[in-house]
Amino acid sequence: MKKSMKKIIIATDFSENSDSALAYATTLAKQFKAELLVVHVYFPMVPLDPNLAYDTIAPSTLQEEMIKSYERQLEGITDTLKEKHIKAESEMIIGSLSSSIAEFAKNKKADLIIVGKTTDSSFFDRLIGSTASSVINSTSVPVLIVPADSDKPSFNNIIYGTELESEEKDVLRKVFKLAKELDSKITLIKINADFELNVQDDEQMLKDIQEGFSKEKFAFEAIKADNVSEGLLNSAHKHKADLLVVAHHHHSFLSEFINSGKSKEIIAKTDIPLLVYDIEA
Repeated sequence: MKKSMKKIIIATDFSENSDSALAYATTLAKQFKAELLVVHVYFPMVPLDPNLAYDTIAPSTLQEEMIKSYERQLEGITDTLKEKHIKAESEMIIGSLSSSIAEFAKNKKADLIIVGKTTDSSFFDRLIGSTASSVINSTSVPVLIVPADSDKPSFNNIIYGTELESEEKDVLRKVFKLAKELDSKITLIKINADFELNVQDDEQMLKDIQEGFSKEKFAFEAIKADNVSEGLLNSAHKHKADLLVVAHHHHSFLSEFINSGKSKEIIAKTDIPLLVYDIEA
């Protein structure tokens, strides 16, 4: 069977919040014998303190020293990875985070992008939530968002949040393959909310999935909730999920999930690693 992942991008800001993301990247690289591409993106035109004016930006000489420091840190990470017998390279990119990572992933033909997130609700946490959503909307490459306290990578129990629509079949195929490669148990969960518009009949679509993926072992649950995002998170906690997976759909799961403030909310609040697939990829 062809492996799902050959090249994995891990975006780091060198903080403790990136350590868990790096741990997941390391685990997956070993599992898939994949190459790790360690990336740091620096955007010098934006002041580090949002309260500062643009004319307070550090002089170019100081920025050059900062970039050299970042490059040394990147080399340190890749050296450590190589000591663990993981193929790794680093890349220092100057530019905006989401577009730079998306372009780098496209050029490198990456199979996965991994980013970390903080566990507090500070301004910077909300900023990271916004950035993660921006990365997701900028690329067709799957994005794994790893909370800072997820320091013990595990993939025993995967929850996939489904809308039971035909457009999901390609994503489901990828999720089932991933679950098989990771030897994971998988549960499909459909959250039914009052505002939700069903494009297709759920029972018929579930039957189609069961017939189309007859060789796959999975459980299914339909759950009533007031809010799709909160309902999915609560269900993932109930099942003690190691990984929560959703499909990025511009028109449904959800305009409230990925393309609005709700997506930032769930990214900021989840303490479960979140894997997002592009439904049209």
